[in-house]
Amino acid sequence: MITKILVPIDFSSYSLNAAFYAAHVAKQKDAEITLIHVYFNPVTNPFSYDHFYSFPVNVAETLTEIVENANKLMLEFKDKLDIYLADHELSDIIFKTELIGGIAEEAILDIIEADGYDLMIIGIRGKEASENWFGTFMTEIINKARIPVMAIPGQASYKELMYKRLMYATNFDKSDGEAIRRLIEIASPLETHISVVHIDEASDNPFVNYDLSHFKEKYVGNVVKVKMDFDLIVNKNKARGIENYIIEKEIDILSVTSHKRNIITSLFKPSLTKELLFKLGIPMLIFHS
Repeated sequence: MITKILVPIDFSSYSLNAAFYAAHVAKQKDAEITLIHVYFNPVTNPFSYDHFYSFPVNVAETLTEIVENANKLMLEFKDKLDIYLADHELSDIIFKTELIGGIAEEAILDIIEADGYDLMIIGIRGKEASENWFGTFMTEIINKARIPVMAIPGQASYKELMYKRLMYATNFDKSDGEAIRRLIEIASPLETHISVVHIDEASDNPFVNYDLSHFKEKYVGNVVKVKMDFDLIVNKNKARGIENYIIEKEIDILSVTSHKRNIITSLFKPSLTKELLFKLGIPMLIFHS
């Protein structure tokens, strides 16, 4: 069940795009959304006098300016979002907003645990922004968040028939079975088709088809809630093989698990990930292992 969605924002265009996506997911799942912005807090070592805290005047003034600016940007962000909601008949979606001072990844991980969120949706920068496009923040979130994280490329646009075809990339790890079952629960009310895919660099592996069948039987079981198929991609270039499959099958979302043995782990290397997500403009749904 997805009832609470968290959307970390930095007031950029790509975080606004993530909020657009979140609105559509919330509509489908009858969920509420919290927009959270974590601002830098310069007050790190307050001085205590008789049980009261005192800060240097210039630091206190700086913090006040930071908070006031964050509030202003949040209102502007919300205004842009409201226009989108009205244009797409989504005005009934419930949005909450929060401003918190601190270190972004720490604050967000804390609020996930404290407030019981079910899904995080976050926008990611354009491919020209950084070689390590995930950055420290996304790496920490992916490795430590106990809820699924949906990463939305900045130029991706929501389609009316979104989430009809999902691709899950597996390397036959047992944690993939749990992730697939959770993916089925997310997808089941949406008449979604799930393709579980293994990518192999050579076609002469006699065990691959057996492994797919064995994996389905052992870790997935008999599925009746959604349509599923299990496919093998053979391509010396993993990224190209996945790209061809996504285009041919008209995949809406690429899904993986964050364990080290994942076949797509290498795709987190900047050049390959950019080639896929930013070229194809589709979200990636990441499950914690």
